[in-house]
Amino acid sequence: MQNRCASLLLAALLLTRAQASAATLLSEDFESLVLGPYVSPTESGGDGTDWTDVGPTGWVRGQGTTPVGNPVEFYGWTFHDRQSWINTESDQDRSVWVDGFGTIMVADPDAYDDGTNVDDALYNVNILTPVIPLGGLVSNTVRIAFASSFKAEPTEIATLDVTFDGTNFTNLLTYDGNALPLDALFNDPIDLAVNNPGSGNMRFRFGMNNASNDWWWAIDNVVITGTPVPEPSTATLTLLPLAALSQRRRRG
Repeated sequence: MQNRCASLLLAALLLTRAQASAATLLSEDFESLVLGPYVSPTESGGDGTDWTDVGPTGWVRGQGTTPVGNPVEFYGWTFHDRQSWINTESDQDRSVWVDGFGTIMVADPDAYDDGTNVDDALYNVNILTPVIPLGGLVSNTVRIAFASSFKAEPTEIATLDVTFDGTNFTNLLTYDGNALPLDALFNDPIDLAVNNPGSGNMRFRFGMNNASNDWWWAIDNVVITGTPVPEPSTATLTLLPLAALSQRRRRG
């Protein structure tokens, strides 16, 4: 009886663990954003539903030391209809990106330099995702995936970082325009594991830094997942008292 109960209990525990699957913590394709027409004289080729600098709820833009100027459509991370973005910049290989659809998120120092010289002051911008609670998740099970297009040129550096305390960030991904070929990462879908704790909060930061009249980093379809701590199955709850009874009989 003892061996049989122990075997059944082990099988039930393994089944409970196997049944735990990843849950979606955040899914953002930017399609809910309301886009308006381009307003700067340097921007054209849109259809009136072209861009916004108002991100989804909880996303926070930061402009860093980037000089304030025009075109406002590219002052930091902004959101564009993909085809309008391609048209207003006369393409310049932006159409090579095949994974972005509809509304996309873009940091484009090349476009911003059309109206504001960033060769000296440089373009340093970031955007934070909403805060994501980690309570009830298994440690080291978070993943972040998104569609990505990066056209490299010195001196731009693109980064993805994560923080679990709101202050200290850990780097997960770096695109260094000083070391990459120009056309290496036009289509580079990202799927990264994150060493998350099982409590507290988490936030991701996308950055484009140290850029002059360089190129872009464009992102779409951000999906963040994590595995919830599994609840005991019915089989496990049924077998636990049987196992305890077996132990008492063996000791008696």
